[in-house]
Amino acid sequence: MHIGGKPLNRLLISLTKKYLSVYSQQTKGLDIDRYQYVLVLIDDHKETLTQKALAENLEVDKSFVVGIINYLEGNGYVTRETNVNDRRQQVIKLTDKAKPAVTKIREVTEELNKKSLANLTNTQINTFLEVINQIESNLVDIKPFNIIINYKK
Repeated sequence: MHIGGKPLNRLLISLTKKYLSVYSQQTKGLDIDRYQYVLVLIDDHKETLTQKALAENLEVDKSFVVGIINYLEGNGYVTRETNVNDRRQQVIKLTDKAKPAVTKIREVTEELNKKSLANLTNTQINTFLEVINQIESNLVDIKPFNIIINYKK
């Protein structure tokens, strides 16, 4: 199905590339170039996420999450600590270095979302969110492959 003369996947890819490009530019002061939002998720869950829970939250394989955590840990943003309730699990904790980064990521996200949704009415925004949720729901029974979007220059 074409929408406005373009296939839906082309429209979604184009929008994603533009959004992530601007997002990457505005978070440039951080010494990480990907997985910034994972820091926000860890913070939102009050540092109680295990690697397994993070994988479920991101809807990716646990092995993929290990790579994410290795990257963030290698750059000094997170540490792994043994879960006191289940010693087989590791809880992901933010470092002192991560705290100002989370603040910056939240600010960039807020501003970019405002810019992206500028000139839309609340009704249009709500309709947009409903449509996105419905599209996702329509595809829920399809097991996707993990796709890595590399938005580095």
